[in-house]
Amino acid sequence: MSYLYDHRFLADEMELYFFEEMVGAGLPMWLPNGVYIREALEKFIKDKEFKSQYQRVSSPQLARAELYQLSGHLKWYKDDMYPEMKWPEDHSSYYLRPMNCPHHHKIFSSVPRSYRELPLRLAEYGQVYRFEASGALRGLSRVRGLCQNDGHIYIDPEKAKDEILKVLQLHESCYKSLGLVGYHYRLSKHDSNNVSELEGSLENWLISENILRECLIEMNLDFYEEAGEAAFYGPKIDIQMKFYNENQSNKEESISSIQLDFLSPERFDLEFINSLQQKIRPWIIHRAPLGSHERFIALLLEYFDGQLPGWLSPVQLLLIPVNKSSYELAQKIQEMLMAEGVRIKIDNRSASLGKRIALGRKLRPFSFAVIGDKEINSEKFKIQFRDCDEIVPYSELLGNMKAKLLIPL
Repeated sequence: MSYLYDHRFLADEMELYFFEEMVGAGLPMWLPNGVYIREALEKFIKDKEFKSQYQRVSSPQLARAELYQLSGHLKWYKDDMYPEMKWPEDHSSYYLRPMNCPHHHKIFSSVPRSYRELPLRLAEYGQVYRFEASGALRGLSRVRGLCQNDGHIYIDPEKAKDEILKVLQLHESCYKSLGLVGYHYRLSKHDSNNVSELEGSLENWLISENILRECLIEMNLDFYEEAGEAAFYGPKIDIQMKFYNENQSNKEESISSIQLDFLSPERFDLEFINSLQQKIRPWIIHRAPLGSHERFIALLLEYFDGQLPGWLSPVQLLLIPVNKSSYELAQKIQEMLMAEGVRIKIDNRSASLGKRIALGRKLRPFSFAVIGDKEINSEKFKIQFRDCDEIVPYSELLGNMKAKLLIPL
């Protein structure tokens, strides 16, 4: 892909988000157009997850220090967490959560579990906070407050490979539906030069790394291996993709990951009862096909140079009326189409027609139409799509738009 534009430039013209000094660096304030994209992506992935038998949960955005001590985040991740908040009344300390997984582990252990429930797939669009260094912040691609397309799957260790294959298939389905190409899979392994610092047995690290490798090979996915990039609780598959870079370098960043975790079940004393009535430790798959709203939207903006697919476009139809009568017609069209979920914007500013068209194009609408006396009299509209122009009768306008805005399977 060309990656002609920095997403920060595109987002400014498309009116997607902004940062406010009094709110804080790296904490984006989403505008309506940006929220349209977020909600469209959520609908897209929630539908896929529902069909894959995920169950949605919701958990708090902070927790007591003991939870993150147990999970290991305060040992391995504290420098990237927001500072401790002390609560004198109950002599407790709290932290904004950097990840959703400890909360989900507690959901798993909230009731006794049987092998009949596994794999148990929990999903949440969970808000997390990470205190990234100020020099590392970059628009939406590196922020301090982010909302993750998170999910945790609790499995019988013997079924790990089967479930990893299903997760990879979900990732591939998402990226193909979105039309993405050019991404790479990286098998992120432990550092063999620092085996003494590993938590858990080396045997489990090697077994889990081999499971991930076998799955990548079995699905015939192009991947490479890199030591020292594993999470502290286990190896992972990172999905790498190029972002816009001012220096035109080939630097890639992770947009998503699939992690195989055998340590957290020990930490949290997680267990299920197998068919022989024995207590067994599950393993956990951490996965996030769309990563975070923030980074994934930054990627999509740069990948498509702002020309998002119709179902994702914040403005699906921009109407530009030229007089009072045509404005009234535009309002009728807006009411009709918005009742069916089509996102429409009317530009009724006092600026000249040429200026309104020029300003409107900055929003990167999926389509737009100028409405004047000709359209009023004929009840036909010249709809300018990105790849063609179409003359659409008023009676066919709704069907025409809805057919072009279908969310891909």
